[in-house]
Amino acid sequence: MKSRTLTEADRPLLEKWWKQWGFNNGITKEFLPKTGYIVEKDNIPIVSIFMYETNSGVAALGWVLSEKDYREEDREDALHLLINTAEKDWKQKGGKYLFHWGNNKKFNTSLEKIGFTEGDTNYSHLIKKI
Repeated sequence: MKSRTLTEADRPLLEKWWKQWGFNNGITKEFLPKTGYIVEKDNIPIVSIFMYETNSGVAALGWVLSEKDYREEDREDALHLLINTAEKDWKQKGGKYLFHWGNNKKFNTSLEKIGFTEGDTNYSHLIKKI
């Protein structure tokens, strides 16, 4: 398995993954940060994530996407490689913390296995397009 930075050429794949998971409209480019990562096995993309870099020591991880039909036993290893890649990159940029929001219990448990701790629970996301 290997990880790499997401590129514009990955956009059609991400659109496909969003549709596989029931998000038929995907996410607009304006909503996504420029920084993101993807993990591949034997040149087959498995999972991706975006990282919102801030002007503080915190970067937020969001929009985890995966190939819905990929069900190999190393799926969690791919997630860990993905997060570790983001962590290494953010640390090299001077970052001190990674933050993730989401209510996917399985993914959250996976994050806890690699050192994340749970913060807030029972929250809402409020978004205003301006």
